[in-house]
Amino acid sequence: MRDDIYLEGIETRFQKGQSGNLKGRPKGSRGKAKRIRQVLGVSTKADNQLKKETVTLSIEELITITIVAKALKGNTAAYRAIMDNAYGKL
Repeated sequence: MRDDIYLEGIETRFQKGQSGNLKGRPKGSRGKAKRIRQVLGVSTKADNQLKKETVTLSIEELITITIVAKALKGNTAAYRAIMDNAYGKL
């Protein structure tokens, strides 16, 4: 690596007491993880095929049930996702 390219402009990048983003993150902006958690918490009605009734579940619960069903049918990626989340990656 050429040192002259790295050192060029190093004194002017950020002066003491100054940030590269003076205004910062706008108020009310949400991170991606927060938006995903909000969507996963939304409740919806679903048919319970075993009991033949309608139940209210969160999107997160529906996704979990779907992944478990796929794992039971032999989907190794679904099985691995369940095991990794339950017991940590091996």
